[in-house]
Amino acid sequence: MSSNPTETPTSSNSIKYWWSALKEASDRPWMGVYLRILAIIFAYGGLVHIANIAGFGEMPWNQMPLTWQVGDIAYAILDIVAAIGLWKRTVWGAVCMLCAVLSQFVIYTVFLDYFAFTLEQRQTIYILLIEEGILILIFSGLLLVKK
Repeated sequence: MSSNPTETPTSSNSIKYWWSALKEASDRPWMGVYLRILAIIFAYGGLVHIANIAGFGEMPWNQMPLTWQVGDIAYAILDIVAAIGLWKRTVWGAVCMLCAVLSQFVIYTVFLDYFAFTLEQRQTIYILLIEEGILILIFSGLLLVKK
């Protein structure tokens, strides 16, 4: 941030601030452990998407709705990249994880009708969103802890 307290922070300064805060937090022991746990969770998520693409999902992949196909491809890549970055305890891994979680919150709330066609699918999505909300709350708590 700026050395002059009366200056307003620029977008560049805000990004640098959050980047350094994430870097500092990733060096803390408990955050490091949690990032490894998140890496395992996101690797599992990426493997689920890859399994769907390979045809091991609830229906053959080429018969799935286009939104599911696009989601499987996008989240297979994003989850695996996030898992690698989280395991290495990098800032870009945490950023990928946040992008994955936040984008899922958007598409599964704003565009739910394009992804969930049955009550069971909606319940599964709601459980996923609750779980991801808990993961983000823990991440935020560890980010704010200074020791």
